[in-house]
Amino acid sequence: MNKHRVMTRIKYMPNHWGMHGFNRDPSLRNVSVTLNVGQLDEMAAGADSIDLTELGIDKLLGSGRISSALTVTVDSASAKAVEKIEAAGGSVDMADDDEWDDDEA
Repeated sequence: MNKHRVMTRIKYMPNHWGMHGFNRDPSLRNVSVTLNVGQLDEMAAGADSIDLTELGIDKLLGSGRISSALTVTVDSASAKAVEKIEAAGGSVDMADDDEWDDDEA
């Protein structure tokens, strides 16, 4: 690179060197609002069922312990979370994302 191009970059583009990587457009990012199994007892507050989709929670994760049997409605859940809830005597109702019914296919 010749001297004049370098001087132009230094003057008009001072942050040119050192730039690296790409930034993904924010509209393409998938950000899930998550909740752990250990937090379900205090959120349910003695109820036997809880609808996490109404509370704006997208995914249930399996960290923590649950002591009461709850019926949980959520968009998606990890396998460990479903296992822990069913071991406590509860159940998990996940939303079906299938747009096709058997009679339409």
